[in-house]
Amino acid sequence: MISIATALLCTLVIRSVVSVRGDEECDASAAYSSSGGKICASERGDGYGSHDVIRGEDRMIPIWWNYDIDQLFEDHFDCGQIIYGYDDGHPDDDHDDDYVDGLDDQAVKEQHIKISDPVSETELEKLRYQWEILREKYVREVNIVPIFHEVKLDSATETTGVDGKGGFVDRPRTHGVSAIVVPTRIGDAGPTKGRGVFATAPITKGALVINLDNGSTGLFKVGHSWREFAVSLPREVACNFIEWSWVQTVPPSSVIDEDIRNGLSIFIAFDESNLMNSADWDDVEANVRCGFPPKHEGDDWGPCRFHYHATRDIAAGEELLLNYGDFEEISQQGWVDIGL
Repeated sequence: MISIATALLCTLVIRSVVSVRGDEECDASAAYSSSGGKICASERGDGYGSHDVIRGEDRMIPIWWNYDIDQLFEDHFDCGQIIYGYDDGHPDDDHDDDYVDGLDDQAVKEQHIKISDPVSETELEKLRYQWEILREKYVREVNIVPIFHEVKLDSATETTGVDGKGGFVDRPRTHGVSAIVVPTRIGDAGPTKGRGVFATAPITKGALVINLDNGSTGLFKVGHSWREFAVSLPREVACNFIEWSWVQTVPPSSVIDEDIRNGLSIFIAFDESNLMNSADWDDVEANVRCGFPPKHEGDDWGPCRFHYHATRDIAAGEELLLNYGDFEEISQQGWVDIGL
C-alpha cells in the first residue's frame, strides 16, 4: 500500500535545483521542465524517468515529486507522442509516423498501421490488458475500496495483452466487473472523438447504465498517492491512467453517511466506461446522466454520486454520451485542490 506518510510530504520547497540521474549530473544541454527544474532525459520505456532526481537543500527527490497532472502527462511521460488523439493534434494519429516511415519492411509498416486502428481487436485487447494491469496493481497496492477481482485460468493457448515490446504474452486472465451494466460495444465514434461506447440492445428511459458502486472503480483520497501510482506504471499504461482518472466532489447521501468516497476524491474505472464521450463535443443532449432520475414529472434529478441512468429511450446502435460537467468541474479546479 502506498504510504500516507510519504504522501503528506508533497509540498517540499526547493531553492537550489541541480538535476542529476543517479550520481551523474546533467550536462548543459539538459532540458527544463515546466516546473522550472533542470531535468535529465530518461530512456523511454517502463518507468519513463521515475528514477530521475533533483537535488534539494538536504535530499535527493524524484523530479516528478511536485508535478501536477499536466506536468506528468506532458513533461514526464510525453503522452502526446503515444496516446490516441494527441499526436500532432490529429485525433486519428495514435502511432509514431517517423517510426513507421523508418521501417524497411513494407509488410511490417502495414502491420504496424493496421494495429494502430483504434478499434481493431488488437487495440481493444491491449486496452483490456491495461485495465487488468491497473486493477491488479490497485488491488495489490492501494485497495482503499473493495474491487471485484478474480483470476480465471483460461485455455493455455489464450494470449492477452501486449508486452513492452509490442508482442502478445501468455498469462492467466484476471476478471473484474464493468461499471457499464447494459450491453455495449466499443466502436469508432468518428474522427473528432475516436473510440466510443455504443448500445447493442435497446435501453429504456430511466434504466441504470453505469454503476460505480459495484466493485468496478478505484479511489484515491490523496493526490500524491495517485501521483506515485502513476509514475510506477509503464509509460502507455500511465498515460491512459492519467486520461481515465477523474476528480469528483461526492455529496454524502445523508447527514450520517460516512462513506470514504464522499468529498473530494480521484476515481479510476478499470473498464470500457473510460471510453464514453461527452455530449458537449457534438452539441447534443446527453442520453446518460449521473444521479437518480426524478420519480415525478417536474422533479429534479438526484445528486451525482455513483449511478448513471438513461435520460431517454436509447436505441441499439446509438452512442452512449455523458456530460462530463455532471461529475467534474469544467475548470478542473478539483485537481489543484487535491494537490495535482
